Amino acid sequence: MILCSLLFVLPAHAQDASSPELGKVEAKKIDIHLSAYALGTLPMHASTLKVGGDEIPQTSVGRGIGGGFKAGIFPHVLKRIVGLEAETFILGAGVTAPRMMTGAGIRSADADFIAVTTMVNVLLRYPGQILQPYGGVGGGLSSGFLLDTDIQHGSDRITGNGGSMTFAYQFLGGLRGYVTPKVFLFGEYKYVAAKYDWDSIGSLGSRPSVTLNLHAQLFSIGIGLSF
Repeated sequence: MILCSLLFVLPAHAQDASSPELGKVEAKKIDIHLSAYALGTLPMHASTLKVGGDEIPQTSVGRGIGGGFKAGIFPHVLKRIVGLEAETFILGAGVTAPRMMTGAGIRSADADFIAVTTMVNVLLRYPGQILQPYGGVGGGLSSGFLLDTDIQHGSDRITGNGGSMTFAYQFLGGLRGYVTPKVFLFGEYKYVAAKYDWDSIGSLGSRPSVTLNLHAQLFSIGIGLSF
């Protein structure tokens, strides 16, 4: 939908592509951009939750929402095609698994999950004056929190809150479109992966540990400024 809006708005602006103001944008030695965005997810059924190495069956990380901001540079020496970008985003979702009896006892899970992630991305883009498709890869650190946890693992019942920091990586692609020489809109897809390990949740102590192997598909729309 955001792409359709861009295609509707931008052709009228394309007539001014040769204006002096846009010429100044083209002549810049470095392209700096700042932006903010809202994001959402598809249900992440590929994610797995384990207690002491034992998987909780049919775990699902449900639809989530969040937001973030980022800053990037595309230097002239790299023809403003290759750039670096730093971003931080917050994602919240629910972690659930239905109550079921297995050979090792009862298994179930219910918790709120929040991740605060900071990434550095390497981007490759087409440096058009109006439309700029791009793609890239990034890595960084993610702090994951399980809140209001209630996990049943045989005779163990894990309750409370816990936090974990781990390495995360992502692949991304999107389309940026300028509505003025300095203001742009964008839509973006991300695939994000991270493995969180909580050695202690609530008053449980150090064992058994709880791990969440997260695989998230994120979709974002946002607005930004170019300098």
